[in-house]
Amino acid sequence: MSAIQLRRRVRRADKPVAVIVGVGNMLLCGVLFMMMIGGLPGFEATTREQETSARILAGQIFGGWLAGGLLLLFMLGMTRASFSHLATMLFTPIALILILMLL
Repeated sequence: MSAIQLRRRVRRADKPVAVIVGVGNMLLCGVLFMMMIGGLPGFEATTREQETSARILAGQIFGGWLAGGLLLLFMLGMTRASFSHLATMLFTPIALILILMLL
């Protein structure tokens, strides 16, 4: 298989990958959000230090996933998937915070 054939195959898979990436990112952001507010079993904070460490860990996972996903998807040439990744990673936490504030 040549590099051109591989590139074409990756470009054809861009649209389904964008949907999968978007759904996966929304699930990950939901779990990280629950982890930050202490609603995830195993991450209930009983002290301020535990709460702070859970927030720091969630922030590190979020930042690494955002940067790593963008780097990988742009290197593969999947523009739809990379924009889907960026949009869901930025707008899902905003939507979750707004929903929490409205409750």
